[in-house]
Amino acid sequence: MAQTYAAKYLLKAAASAPRDLINAYVATFRPIHPTVVIFHCTFVCDARCEMCSNWQRGDRKSDMSLEDIDRVFSSGLWKNIEIANLSGGEPTTRNDMVEIARVMLDRLPRLRKFGINTTGLTPHRAIPMVTKVAELCHERGIIFSTRVSIDGVGEMHNDVRQVKNGFEKANETIRAMQALQKRLPFNFGISTTIFNKNLDDAENILAWAKKEHLDIVFNMVRFTEPMLGNSELAATCKPIGKEEERMHDFFLERVRMDPLLDGQNYVYMHYADMIANGYHRLAPCPFQTQGIMLNPDGGLFFCENSDVVGNVLHEDAEEIYFREASQHHREAIRDEKCPTCLSPCQMNVSAVKQVVPYVKFLLRATQEKRKSGHPDLSSVPVP
Repeated sequence: MAQTYAAKYLLKAAASAPRDLINAYVATFRPIHPTVVIFHCTFVCDARCEMCSNWQRGDRKSDMSLEDIDRVFSSGLWKNIEIANLSGGEPTTRNDMVEIARVMLDRLPRLRKFGINTTGLTPHRAIPMVTKVAELCHERGIIFSTRVSIDGVGEMHNDVRQVKNGFEKANETIRAMQALQKRLPFNFGISTTIFNKNLDDAENILAWAKKEHLDIVFNMVRFTEPMLGNSELAATCKPIGKEEERMHDFFLERVRMDPLLDGQNYVYMHYADMIANGYHRLAPCPFQTQGIMLNPDGGLFFCENSDVVGNVLHEDAEEIYFREASQHHREAIRDEKCPTCLSPCQMNVSAVKQVVPYVKFLLRATQEKRKSGHPDLSSVPVP
């Protein structure tokens, strides 16, 4: 099923490659309509994660209504969106999450991939909701991807998420998604955020994922106010010194051991590079020219380092995006924030939209594999 998904994704990516190259070229001269969007439909969450503060600012009264969301996505801003992610907080805490997904599928005419991030901690909600969205995407020929967050094995996960029996609850959702894959083609796996508390458990998580036949992606903790609301947690959660060295080695080992064409290796090399070089970013980012983010209250911003540049409840999203002041802010972000940005958000998209940096990565990753004695380059990628 994973190979079916990968082949389907790559065919869609190849078909749009000429447009991607043209967009990348045009974007060097003038602003273009975004092709990537992350919509945080709520900050309400069923977890109390130690490395994230979104749950503290969750306020259902401030969340846009379904009617608001439908009106907002009727703007011309979204006409070229190809990749969309529904995130939070925890999106399944919204009773209308499936309807929100349907609005996005209806309003994004060029959409080719749709994703949902979930804690999986409320299986009686998450399983039927995610199942329905997977079915909707399948009916429309849209690639669907979802991951359940797992930040430790057993009690470590419960401690990080601060949810009693959280590991068992998340596993119920995981098993249901694995069963669903037997009748629907979609990308499913787990995701893990590594920080100083669960760094010791990283190898255990990897071993458990392999035993359970789960695709896994590891993310390095980062601190950003607009998207995660967790800037103040850097002092308590950020790996430093020997912890950074261990994290560097862990990510570099993933590059050496995992299949070369696994898209996540692009991110792992990025993490290892940044730790090694004092956080100087080498990897490209689609949000520099083609991405946009939307918060539950209607706040529109360019990326996780961006200030909110306007509210789509009060102004048309397209007008906000292309406003001169907004574009000047984006330029300032590129000059001041991008050079040290750790974010992996939709970085795999850059493999399609910015080909040269990805080719350079492939060459470097091949060298790492040969140095380590693990030269297997043949597996099919799962983006």
